[in-house]
Amino acid sequence: MLKKASWLLIGLPYLLFAQTSNLFNSGYEEYFRNNLDGAEKAFKKAIEQERDVALYHLYLGKTYHRKAEEEKAKKSLLEAVRLDSKEKRAYLLLGEIYFAEESFKEAEVYYKKAVGLEPFSFDGHFKLGQVYLKFQEPDKAIYHLMKADEIEKGVSWVFFYLGQAYLGKEDKTSAIGAFNRAIMLESNNPLFYYWRGNGYFASADYNSPNDNDFHSADDYRMSIEFGLSTPACYFMYGNTLLNRGFYYLKTERQNEALNYFETSIVKYKKVFSLDSSASNAYNNIGLAYFYLDRMEEAVASYKKAIDLEPTIAFFHDNLGDAYYKKSLFDKALSEWSLVYELDPNYVTDGGYFPLPQKSIKEKIREAKRRCQQD
Repeated sequence: MLKKASWLLIGLPYLLFAQTSNLFNSGYEEYFRNNLDGAEKAFKKAIEQERDVALYHLYLGKTYHRKAEEEKAKKSLLEAVRLDSKEKRAYLLLGEIYFAEESFKEAEVYYKKAVGLEPFSFDGHFKLGQVYLKFQEPDKAIYHLMKADEIEKGVSWVFFYLGQAYLGKEDKTSAIGAFNRAIMLESNNPLFYYWRGNGYFASADYNSPNDNDFHSADDYRMSIEFGLSTPACYFMYGNTLLNRGFYYLKTERQNEALNYFETSIVKYKKVFSLDSSASNAYNNIGLAYFYLDRMEEAVASYKKAIDLEPTIAFFHDNLGDAYYKKSLFDKALSEWSLVYELDPNYVTDGGYFPLPQKSIKEKIREAKRRCQQD
C-alpha cells in the first residue's frame, strides 16, 4: 500500500499537466471567441507551467499575429520550431509575416521549410510562387504555382499569379490564357480584368487592324465597373486609348484617332483627381492635346510633368516638340539641349509615336537651323 506522501509525489506531475492543459484549452477557446487578450493571458500561463510544449508557443504566436504584434509573434513562432522542427504551421505563419513585411528572403526560407516538411502543401507552393514573383524569377514562380494547382484545383488566384509570371517571361499569350482561367473561376474580380488588360496591352492589341481584337480597353473598363478605381487603372485605360489613337493616325483614320485622343483625356483627368503627382499621366495627356492641336494645353501638361520629375528626358523632348510646332524654335532648342544633357544617345521612339523617329542630335540641328533663319 502506498504511503500518502508517495501518492502525492506520483500524482503531482499529472495534476500539473492537467492544470496546464486546461489553461491551454481555455486560451484556445478564447482565441476562437476573438478574445485575444484572454487567449494571450491563458497561453502565457500555460507556458509558465510547461515551457517546452511547441503547441503553446505556436498559439501564442498566432495570437500575437492576430493582434498585429509581429515581433512578439515571430519570437513565439521561432520558439515553437526550436522545440519542434516539424511544426509546419509555424513555418507558414513566419513566412506570411515576413512576406507582409516585404522581407522576401526570410519568407522564402520559411515557406521552403514548410514545403520540405509537406511537399503537397498548397499554401507553401502558392506563397513561394508569389515570393519568386517578387524576386522577378518567373520560371520558379510558375513551377510552384503549377504545383499549387495540382494540389488544389480551381483556385482563381493561382491563375492570376501565373498570368503575372508569364508576363514576366514576356509570354503574353500564356499570360492572357491564365488570366482568362482566373476570370472564368471568379468573374467579378476587378484585379483579374485589370491584369488581363495589361496582358493585352503588352501584346500591343491597340495596333490590331481588327477592332474586335482590341480588348485591353474593355478590360480596364470592366475592372473600373467592378470597383478598381485606382490611378494605375485609369492611367492604363488612358494609355491604351491614346495608343489606339496613334494607330488610327498611322492608318489615316483621322476622325477615329481624334475621338480616342479626346476619350483618353477624360481618363487621364481622372488619374489627376486620384493622384496629383502622376507625372507620366501629365506627359501622356500632353501627347493627346498635341495630336488634337491644342498646343497651349499640351505645353502646360508637359511643364507640369517636368515640374514633378525634371530629369525625365522624354518629358523635355515632348515639350520641345510642342514648342517647335508653335514655331518657338529657341524654346524647342532649349528643351532638346536638356534632353541631350540627360541622354546624348536619346532617340524618339518611332514605333510608339506617329512622328518620325529622330535622334536628339538631329532635332537640335533642326532647331538651330530654324533659329538662324529667324
